[in-house]
Amino acid sequence: MKIQRRQALLLPLSLGFALTSCSLLATEFDARSYAMGGVGVTTADYVTASFHNPAMAAKHDVRDDFGLLAPVLGLQIDDENDLFNDLPSDPLELIGDKAYYEAGFGLVASVPTRYYSTNLFIKGYADSLAFADVVPGDINSKVSVYAISVLELGMTFARKFDTRYGGMHFGFSPKYNVISTYNYSEVVNDFDPDKYKDGASSDEKGFNLDLGMEMGLLYGLSVGAAVKNLIPQEVDLKPMNGSSASYTLHPVVTTGISWSSNYAMLAMDIDLNATQRYEDMNTLSGVGDSFDNTQMLKIGGEIGSESAVQFRAGYMYDLQGNKSQVFTAGVGLSPFNIFQLDLAASYGGSNKLGLAAQTMVWF
Repeated sequence: MKIQRRQALLLPLSLGFALTSCSLLATEFDARSYAMGGVGVTTADYVTASFHNPAMAAKHDVRDDFGLLAPVLGLQIDDENDLFNDLPSDPLELIGDKAYYEAGFGLVASVPTRYYSTNLFIKGYADSLAFADVVPGDINSKVSVYAISVLELGMTFARKFDTRYGGMHFGFSPKYNVISTYNYSEVVNDFDPDKYKDGASSDEKGFNLDLGMEMGLLYGLSVGAAVKNLIPQEVDLKPMNGSSASYTLHPVVTTGISWSSNYAMLAMDIDLNATQRYEDMNTLSGVGDSFDNTQMLKIGGEIGSESAVQFRAGYMYDLQGNKSQVFTAGVGLSPFNIFQLDLAASYGGSNKLGLAAQTMVWF
């Protein structure tokens, strides 16, 4: 049973990889950003701009050349209720338990020029939610695992406009996506990790668009905004044992402000609206659609030399109150600006942690 519980914990992390044949996934696991609490609207570099704000692809020096991010990898677990280890116990002890799992992968090739800048990117994410759908006295009480993976292939186009105070940057990223869903819902006593293949899955394809702008101000200040998934896309999870839901990619608007100097940077990003995630949930216990909504406040900073080593730290807070606070830290190594290695980690309490890593080279 202990081995099975470990399999149950790890499976949602790999669900998204199984749902797409080419196994290309990611949340915004840019390791530099992740180490700084997830900020990126005004602090992403021209290569990682496609993950945070398309406009930042045009913010580069004249000496910057072709850049390649290959790859970025990330993993995040949020199981503070210890859901899977509670499974063998009384179902009543599961009431209210939930867990989140996210995994990621991404690639970016960037071509900056004096007038226009272009990125080609592959990115996406696997977003899994496991929760106890338990009603006292109901023998049909279940544990459900919902999962969605979004694979995106797109291009970023950006341009800089000079002003008396600094540059203004605008960008957009049209992208083609493949959305895959998975639903495994089973009565508590019959919940078996070895039977995940019996779950219900589906796939949908479509197009979407990200937009962004950034403006430099005096004294090293910068402000910006980005809109992710401008076109709403909804996909239904196939029902299983009376449990079903939908997942909608709603537009999310994020604003950012930062201050930077030659050796230090401080930044804050805030979502102006919530990421709504799973909706239209049909469950025994009447779980509300808003219990997994997130609206993030992100604060982070960096000190060090861009041609040697950088130290980073950050903080994430969910304004919707559905996820607990998270602290992040990381390091970047860039000897003589030949290549870049970024490592990051997060911690938010028991069973709530994450890791991210990436490499980048310039030609």
